[in-house]
Amino acid sequence: MGCRTSLGLDEAKINRPLVEARGLRGEARPLIAQHVMGGHGGLNILGQKSWNVYGQEQRAKVRRDEEEFAASNEDPDAGAVPVGASGPAPRPAGHVGELPTAHHVTLAGHEGPVLAARFSRGGSYALTCGKDRTFRLWNPFRGTLIKTYEGHAHEVRDVACAADNSRLATCGGDKQVFLWDVSTGQKIRRFRGHESAVNAVTFAAEDQVVITAGYDRSVRFFDCRSNSADPIQSVVEWSDAVTCVVTHGGGGCRVTGGGVDGSVKTLDVRAGRIHSDDLGHPVTSLAVSGDGQCLLVGMLDGRMCLLDASDGSVMSEYRGHVSATAKVDARLTLGDGHVVAGSEDGRVVFWELVDARVEVELEAHPGKVVCGLDYHPKRHAMVTSATDGTAKVWLPEGVAGTSFD
Repeated sequence: MGCRTSLGLDEAKINRPLVEARGLRGEARPLIAQHVMGGHGGLNILGQKSWNVYGQEQRAKVRRDEEEFAASNEDPDAGAVPVGASGPAPRPAGHVGELPTAHHVTLAGHEGPVLAARFSRGGSYALTCGKDRTFRLWNPFRGTLIKTYEGHAHEVRDVACAADNSRLATCGGDKQVFLWDVSTGQKIRRFRGHESAVNAVTFAAEDQVVITAGYDRSVRFFDCRSNSADPIQSVVEWSDAVTCVVTHGGGGCRVTGGGVDGSVKTLDVRAGRIHSDDLGHPVTSLAVSGDGQCLLVGMLDGRMCLLDASDGSVMSEYRGHVSATAKVDARLTLGDGHVVAGSEDGRVVFWELVDARVEVELEAHPGKVVCGLDYHPKRHAMVTSATDGTAKVWLPEGVAGTSFD
């Protein structure tokens, strides 16, 4: 387990006609230099848009809510103030009391299982994907629905948000990959190329490239600037379905996908090589540590491994949740002090990162599969989703239940 093999891009099973991308004027450009590495020279034909789901008054209110939340004495990162102290008492890194173990609000509205739950890049918004063929945008701290998006013919399996909150990318069981305008709810682009259901989607290269992972054993790259709906590159290197995909490294120069064949394969764009780590069991989730040096890999044998991203060595293993037949998400907490994962029996489990011991178990969605989970990028907050048709937002004790009106 954890044995790494490497091969050059010329040896990998890459769809060669797509290794070059067409520029806006039709000239051919090397894919590696221009697309995955983000070498666009600032050119963006979509244009940068401000977030305008709300009117000016509502947007100002949301900003006030967020500022009050961050400055509050009940902020997740603030401890109790001892008598005579001039400020919050410092907490040791990874302190259990800071973990989001208290239920804050429930996000209800999907008609059927909620397959994925994600925070926006800045953490101000949450997104949920449903088997009811919709995905929804929420204010996670108020628990209010902002917008419902429709357009997929089958279940929506994953969603990603651009850094400026103007665009969303989704994928689903209908083989489709869509790029959406957040404010209007309209599709900007429809990308084609996958031959079966698409499991995961993410942005890369300064949000100019959409990367997807599918049941057709491939990871595909789509140029958001090009008029073409076809992928600019397709990597078909797995022997079974690819369930998850993440980007990491400087500028997102590494793209890692996990497959049902038990392999974790990393496309190193700068080095021009593919590294493969065989873990022996179907891989269902991937997450990157805050420093980008480690990969958290969830598998169907009820185990997670923390891998050194540089050489694929196993640094730690985590057991205690149920993951035998369903895809469940796992993440590292803010500051990488803990590992957290959903479970098929309705629990959410926290482990201490180094000792790999179970520290907290939540009955998050009793008796249901907790398939979706994401951790807030800036504070100790978590969103979970399950087959009970709901998503839930979790905050630390003492903060959960606070009104942000």
